[in-house]
Amino acid sequence: MTPAGKRIALMTFGVLALAAAGGYTATHLALKHGVQLNTYGNEVGGSFRLMDSTTGTMTDQTFRNRWMLVLFGATHCAEDACAPALRNMSAALDQVEGGRHNAVIIFVSLDPDRDDAERLRQYGESIGPRVVSGTAAPFALADLAKEYHAPIEKVPDPEWTYTMRMSPQFVVMGPEVRYKGVIDARADSAHMAEDLRRIMQPQNGE
Repeated sequence: MTPAGKRIALMTFGVLALAAAGGYTATHLALKHGVQLNTYGNEVGGSFRLMDSTTGTMTDQTFRNRWMLVLFGATHCAEDACAPALRNMSAALDQVEGGRHNAVIIFVSLDPDRDDAERLRQYGESIGPRVVSGTAAPFALADLAKEYHAPIEKVPDPEWTYTMRMSPQFVVMGPEVRYKGVIDARADSAHMAEDLRRIMQPQNGE
């Protein structure tokens, strides 16, 4: 290889190494970032700060003026319950909102050791465009789950070693991050749609 070729190869390697280090650093900082939660006076729910599927940060303010339906679980979900729940809620929102997208489903992974940004991105894409996935450091997730009244339960699994149990309910937060109610996460899409209409329609003026 000529001296010029060696210089180009070294420069290319350096750029790739910096890019990889940058991605790792972004993920590491996002997971380690401390979270100061605020209930905003809600009995259930409130603020959150999560690493999203692009290694960026999303907060409750990212979705201000939109309805948020918050579900806790993991991509390795006990009884494979999370994906059906997310798909049913996506279908229910399509029934209630039609082509509008005034609501977003926030899927919070309780398994940051396995659910990195790339896995969360792939998982969200496999469900549909209404689902936004995120996670945080274990201590931050514990505080957030407590705020949203979501249990954290690790379940032994013969194939995956362990899975995380899905929270039993979607927590519904209104456009101003106000708690509006819950919807059974194991219901079918028709029942979810019925509950969504009951919860969302009286507040159309929000």
